Amino acid sequence: MELNTIIEKIKQNYKVERKNIIYMGVGTAAGYKETDGTLADKHYHQYPPFLQHIKNVIPNVSISIILIDPLQEQPPYMVRDKGLVVVGANAMGANAYAMGANAYAMGPTYHSQDHSLTLYTFREYVYTDPYINHNDHNINITKHLRELNQFAIENNAVLLYHDFTGRNNRLLAEYFDTEIQHHLDHVIYGFGLREDMGCYFDLTTSAAYYPFTLDRSGHIKLVNVYDYIVNDKINHMKRLTWADDFNRDIYNAHIEKILIIIKQQLHNEMLYTLLSVFRLIMGEKMTDYDDGALEFKHLPLTKRNTCLQLMSHKQYGDIYELLFADYSKTLDVVTFIKELGITGQEMLEFITLGDDPYKWYNHVKDFF
Repeated sequence: MELNTIIEKIKQNYKVERKNIIYMGVGTAAGYKETDGTLADKHYHQYPPFLQHIKNVIPNVSISIILIDPLQEQPPYMVRDKGLVVVGANAMGANAYAMGANAYAMGPTYHSQDHSLTLYTFREYVYTDPYINHNDHNINITKHLRELNQFAIENNAVLLYHDFTGRNNRLLAEYFDTEIQHHLDHVIYGFGLREDMGCYFDLTTSAAYYPFTLDRSGHIKLVNVYDYIVNDKINHMKRLTWADDFNRDIYNAHIEKILIIIKQQLHNEMLYTLLSVFRLIMGEKMTDYDDGALEFKHLPLTKRNTCLQLMSHKQYGDIYELLFADYSKTLDVVTFIKELGITGQEMLEFITLGDDPYKWYNHVKDFF
């Protein structure tokens, strides 16, 4: 049975009268257990604490979980931990023989006693379009994610996705930004505010939660900083109000975290890349230092391809202008949060003042 069959089952089990959440985790085998065999909340990839929290505080929630990992244990850790039961008395009995390898790939379906929590497994190596595939046997699940995106958008369901295999979730999030765009308050790729945190990070930290509310129709909406960034509505964040301390504290933690993330991006990506392109414009000889920057791997796929095409035609000035405009938009978040009274472009213009680009890094401390 293929992944599209699992998705079809989720669609069939969708209940319009409930608040629906779909969670897909990649690389979710319980490989980091404590000495007593338990799985700490901070490593609970199969059922992140944030989802557990929503389930506990919002009535009438239905959660569908898809775990993808060729090494996924049978049954998954959370089956026993959360008291899930297998669907069908002989779910992997005679049918498993007829299904062959597909039976192992998918495995049985599990659900809670009240059917509000359903778990599916898919034991395959997978990848998505923004990443380089190093194995022809890996399965490209991009079309499956697009299908889930569209289903979540049409039905106001929450969709959460995270890849725990070490891939940078930000690349996939940005890949889908223009397609999801006005639905980034309920379709989210990557916990941790898109920070590149590798395989293991603490899922109990504020960055692994989202402030949430219910709209007038009773659908769950998540407060996602990138919803405001992507849709050029940073100023709308001033209108946010909180009815409880939990959501306010999570939001404040996100604001602090996004400043840290942007500062890291400014140091490690923005100035690094602008510096290398600037040296090209000045006719300087490239070194090994510049190779990584001039591959533009930190950019969304379409912008990266544009830069690479401009590179092939030696249109370095156009690359610089494109990057400057893109980075300025990100820095608008900093100037808004810090109430600096300037735009992100003006901030970046100040940082990159002078003929010695190596001094640009010294200017960053004036804003952080």
